[in-house]
Amino acid sequence: MTTITVIGAGVAGCSVSYLLDQEGYDVTVVEKDAVGGLLREIEFDTGYHCDSAPHLLFFDETEEAIVGELFSEFTDLEPHDFYAATYPRGDLSDPHHYPVSKQNIEKWDDADQIHAELEEAPGKTDADFFEEYMKNQVGETLYERYNKNYTEKHWGIDPKRITGDWFDFKISFPEEETEFFGDGAYYPDDKYTDILHQMLSGCDVVFDGVSDLETRGDRITAVRTESGDRIESDLFVSTIDPSVIVDTDEELEYRSMSILGTHVKADERLFPDHVDWGYFPNDYEFTRVTDYEFVPQETPDGEYILTTEFPCFVGDELWSQSESWYAEYLQQFLDEQGIEAEILDSQLRRAPRAYPLPVTEEIEKFERINEQLSSYRNMFNLGRVSTYEYIWIKDIVQQAYETVDEVRTHVPVEKAD
Repeated sequence: MTTITVIGAGVAGCSVSYLLDQEGYDVTVVEKDAVGGLLREIEFDTGYHCDSAPHLLFFDETEEAIVGELFSEFTDLEPHDFYAATYPRGDLSDPHHYPVSKQNIEKWDDADQIHAELEEAPGKTDADFFEEYMKNQVGETLYERYNKNYTEKHWGIDPKRITGDWFDFKISFPEEETEFFGDGAYYPDDKYTDILHQMLSGCDVVFDGVSDLETRGDRITAVRTESGDRIESDLFVSTIDPSVIVDTDEELEYRSMSILGTHVKADERLFPDHVDWGYFPNDYEFTRVTDYEFVPQETPDGEYILTTEFPCFVGDELWSQSESWYAEYLQQFLDEQGIEAEILDSQLRRAPRAYPLPVTEEIEKFERINEQLSSYRNMFNLGRVSTYEYIWIKDIVQQAYETVDEVRTHVPVEKAD
């Protein structure tokens, strides 16, 4: 039977491992930390849980139906209409539509000037960089108030440098308040961690970090682990940072995230009843606060499960702060908003490789590193971290199916049995 080693047990590694196992391949999964990656829930001592920032399943039911079909093998998927708000003045009593809608214009005293800018703006046109793209669509004033500071805070770089094709389909400028995902989205009845563990039930799982590759010519013969072991296979699939496993002096830079999960007792909900999370482009160190009322668990009246996201780089002062610092920061925010609240429990999750940086020099660096990895005929890669692409769960699942097709072409299934 053909053996395959999958490196990493996040949603990319788990989904491709499950599909390969179902095809009849002998699959070993190597995971440095814990199954689930960023999809692994934050668990509170009070018995509740939440995502490490909201992870929702949204997909076109015609063209991307395989996404729902895969998860439906393990759980029931409940449809939701997710809404968000943004708070450009940093005041919870002043929610604005997100995606930023044209109705938001009337919330500003200089609405006439904003309308005049929009009449001059060319609209949604192609652009190589984020700032140009946004100004073309919303004009100078709206860009400054809603987009510029948020983007710089989220990515840690000047928006003039941000490039890629992601903003063409991730950003809109509707006439009025719109569901965050347009046609709605789904959320599983079961925990993501449990779902991903089920995906790996037919695979061997090794908890160890992969340090480098053992190669012969244009083929990989084994991976070497941090504990000194060798794992031999016929084929390999990587979902981790390629600069970790190839012979290079270059390191890829990722935007990191400190995510504070909290179980809070409060005298009022932070957001309007229909809003699930809020964005904070200005004023605060965090970018987004999410209320997990959509998670299928019952909390007592007046108690809320929240995450607060603090983007940073590994090594920043913000990254090195303690869990108590983050909890105190959130408590101060709630006090400033006039919300009487008590944090009943808090848990801090750190994600060192949350987002690949969409800047030209990092993309070019990735292409150099990946060229070396791609030279091996029996290596495949997928997922946000490994492909250095800003993609969603639905994209990763589709990559998993595509990877299985490539593997099947490389080693037909009948030869694996």
